[in-house]
Amino acid sequence: MSTPSTASAPSSLEQTLLGLAALAVVALLSFPAARGASETFGWLPFWLLALPLCAWATARALRVRAARAGAGDEAARPLASVHAIAAARGASVRRIGAQALRRAA
Repeated sequence: MSTPSTASAPSSLEQTLLGLAALAVVALLSFPAARGASETFGWLPFWLLALPLCAWATARALRVRAARAGAGDEAARPLASVHAIAAARGASVRRIGAQALRRAA
């Protein structure tokens, strides 16, 4: 039997977020008041279901990306464009203008 890879085994944070999402589904199906909006919190399905699922998706994407970076994959490069700007600055000794930096990004 093979062991699961790091990218496929959910972390305890992910398990907690999925558990909260499952509880939110039960709450939304069981209590009609949970499907509405409150003056204090606003739209309750957003707070109960959408936010835990978004947090889970973010945690999973970051863990998969970190696993790829550990493998040396080129697709694991950071999404921010500052790295391309820094590379453009280091490529030349002369001072690069703003337009060249925008092209590098």
